[in-house]
Amino acid sequence: MKKNFGIIGLGKFGYNMAVTLEKLGQSVMAFDRAEKRVENVKDFVACAQILDSTDITALESSGIAACDTVIVCMGGSAEDNFLTVSNLKELGIRTIISNAKTDSEGKILEKIGATKVVYPEKESAIRLANQLVSSDILEYIEISPDYQAAEIEAPKKFVEKKIGELELRSKYNLLIIALKRGNENIIIPSSEEFILEGDVLVLVGQTKDILDFSMKFGEK
Repeated sequence: MKKNFGIIGLGKFGYNMAVTLEKLGQSVMAFDRAEKRVENVKDFVACAQILDSTDITALESSGIAACDTVIVCMGGSAEDNFLTVSNLKELGIRTIISNAKTDSEGKILEKIGATKVVYPEKESAIRLANQLVSSDILEYIEISPDYQAAEIEAPKKFVEKKIGELELRSKYNLLIIALKRGNENIIIPSSEEFILEGDVLVLVGQTKDILDFSMKFGEK
């Protein structure tokens, strides 16, 4: 179902968020104080406006109240972020997602109305660090500080074996929640499913166990 998204702040993060959401078939209203940034995105979204989101009157007049979700991607002062989120809350926006640079900023944003806080720099650093430590991890998702889900190329010694034969849970404390096979995704595969060459295992487990597994079977 098509949703209406508002993006406030059109730096690299906000610009890419706006363009990607529109490409995914959603309707995007994009806002920024800087005319140049608005010009850069206007041809790729449903609506783009110059706006000072710290001004609640201007925010209300922008039509942003029609959005199901508003994402605040402002890279300037924390105070502007706080005031923008507070204004959106006052206007009755149900889902407000805001970026933050520090944990303390995030806590304040949550208290004044942010539904969800994201930390783009922190999350990118964590993802990159894990990829550098283990080049086999194709994609890394943080579930909690201790548990992760990761996509790892199937080791050669697993090929042509059934999942049940691998005993991943007892040997490595890991679970396979999906197999990626070309363009096909096999969700919660059976223990009788054979691992084929080129398969990607989607594993869940503690971070240390995933990294140990990847380092153990890293050489193809």
